[in-house]
Amino acid sequence: MNRFSCRLALTVSLMLTAMTAWADALPAPTGDIILSVDGKISRSNHDNSADFDLAMLDALPQSHYQTTHPWSETPHDYSGVLLRDLLSSLGATGDTVTAKALNDYQADIPVADAQNYDILLATHVDGEVMDVRHKGPVWVMYPLDQHPELKKAATYSVMVWHLRQLSVN
Repeated sequence: MNRFSCRLALTVSLMLTAMTAWADALPAPTGDIILSVDGKISRSNHDNSADFDLAMLDALPQSHYQTTHPWSETPHDYSGVLLRDLLSSLGATGDTVTAKALNDYQADIPVADAQNYDILLATHVDGEVMDVRHKGPVWVMYPLDQHPELKKAATYSVMVWHLRQLSVN
């Protein structure tokens, strides 16, 4: 390999590395940060964590379902990103996700639950953005009506509302 070929190969390699890093970069939030994810993730946008504003969460694949729960007498339609999709988008590799609320309440969610059930990080209820007065801006929602085996205290205890942080362990 001559000198020109070596330089060309090195230049192409550096360009591919830079393009891969750029493609993997998580954009910075432009609005208020409503959720931070840290721990065993490979994509971040701030000091080894991933900060999200509502627009960033809404840009991820969205899901929704109607369900009842112990905190409401009637069913509501919840929408947001599935926990497994968020974890996948960040290259998460842990077994547990610790969900922490604004009031410092925290609960451990098994990653297996996120794989087996459509756990929503709900940001909307009945088509409206969830605010802090109504258990928002993010609420961990399990599909209770679709899976009656989930209607138990152990599940209710991990349905963290006023969610502000997820730590992948």
